[in-house]
Amino acid sequence: MRTASIAVIIPFFNRRSTVIDTLQSVAVQTLLPARIVLVDDGSTDDGAQLVRDWTAKFRGILDCHIEQQANAGAGAARNRGLQLAGSVDYIAFLDSDDVWPNDFLARTHAALSSNRRAVAATCNRKFVYADGRRSKTQDCRGLANCAALWMLKRGAGVASMSLFRRSAVTRLGGFDPGIATGEEDAALFMRVSLEGPWLHVPGEPVAFHRGLAQRRGGEGNLTDKYADRYLHWATTYEDFFTGDGRPLTTRMRCKRGMARRWHEAGSQLYRHRAYNESLACLRKSQNWWPWRFSCYLWMLRAWLATCTRRTSAAANITASVPASHKRLNQRDSKRAMARQ
Repeated sequence: MRTASIAVIIPFFNRRSTVIDTLQSVAVQTLLPARIVLVDDGSTDDGAQLVRDWTAKFRGILDCHIEQQANAGAGAARNRGLQLAGSVDYIAFLDSDDVWPNDFLARTHAALSSNRRAVAATCNRKFVYADGRRSKTQDCRGLANCAALWMLKRGAGVASMSLFRRSAVTRLGGFDPGIATGEEDAALFMRVSLEGPWLHVPGEPVAFHRGLAQRRGGEGNLTDKYADRYLHWATTYEDFFTGDGRPLTTRMRCKRGMARRWHEAGSQLYRHRAYNESLACLRKSQNWWPWRFSCYLWMLRAWLATCTRRTSAAANITASVPASHKRLNQRDSKRAMARQ
């Protein structure tokens, strides 16, 4: 079997029901990685033992390393995997409920090898829903035009369908371990996109399973846990576009995309009766793109709600999202200190 200078990093947390399928999709690659690093992020099930049993069957064929740590989040687990990857040229991050087609590494490695300036190569993705909804394939060619703006519109969950040049990821310090709501991908990958060309590779898509692990009794998808996740996403995107990605803010796609992100955050917080916070997000949306007229209607609704239900709203938001606001405040303070 052919191998390449690639390390595959698979973090998992209570995913005994899906992680073996994920590993099997690596084992059948037409181009095998030099190393597989599995990071058990504090699981309470027997997933780590299942992984050990699986790797024992491939001893001498696959170089597998299993690391266990206290639960610290996906970003910290991936960073640990980076530390253990060895001296490889390329890194692939594979989530423990996603599945590669058997030529994924061969296609993406060939693309990156032929373009020394490129920092990442990405395939299309297919969303497979456990609740019976029809699968949906997403054409990801737009990543090659402007990866950051593509992620702003469609989300930055591109880890499982991408191969990265290791130097580009490590030069930026890896993932922010202080982010726990899923937007650590956006915080890193949009910055990676500024380091060089981002390639698109046609062919069979990577399968992104939604709800499968939870349906089988395991841990669900991370972003579904947070009632205020859109607020975190909008904040992360804005941090990028007002910092490293500032030159992109002159583009209409950026302004409209940021307006939509803040509108989504405001609408979600409104539904959770966090009216003051909702109004603040909607104002940000209006600042980015004043011609989004539906935003004014939502602003009026939120403003009226703050006038008539101020007391109950304050109680509700205190119960639902205080930890996330503390994290955002801490991140803003650290970044302000770093700029001084």
